[in-house]
Amino acid sequence: MPQSPDAPERMAGMVPGVRAGGFLFLSAIRGRDPATNRMPDDPYEQACQALRNLEAVLAASGATLRHVVKVTLYLHDLEKRQAFHQAWMAFFPEDPPARLAVGVADANAAPGGNAHYVLDVIALAP
Repeated sequence: MPQSPDAPERMAGMVPGVRAGGFLFLSAIRGRDPATNRMPDDPYEQACQALRNLEAVLAASGATLRHVVKVTLYLHDLEKRQAFHQAWMAFFPEDPPARLAVGVADANAAPGGNAHYVLDVIALAP
């Protein structure tokens, strides 16, 4: 899959996702702002940025949020799930995809650090 100019750069050896069997498999979508290379501290703002980054990665492959069928949400702190859900409802106001939330020991990864969320996404390939 092509790297979107509107999404954060990836570390060497990391791709935004792969296309296989009529699907797009996207991994490690976080709330890092591509303009500043930083993650907002506010959980809601970081969730919105993660979903904007998801939109950008999808757009690079000709897809939209309407193509998303499943999201696995990894959270460092389950207390931040409500902030993510508020952002989720703003981005998916109708017919949202399936979603699962999982608590993990650490959602951070270089570069940027401070990640509250990491998304693993399956979407239909257009």
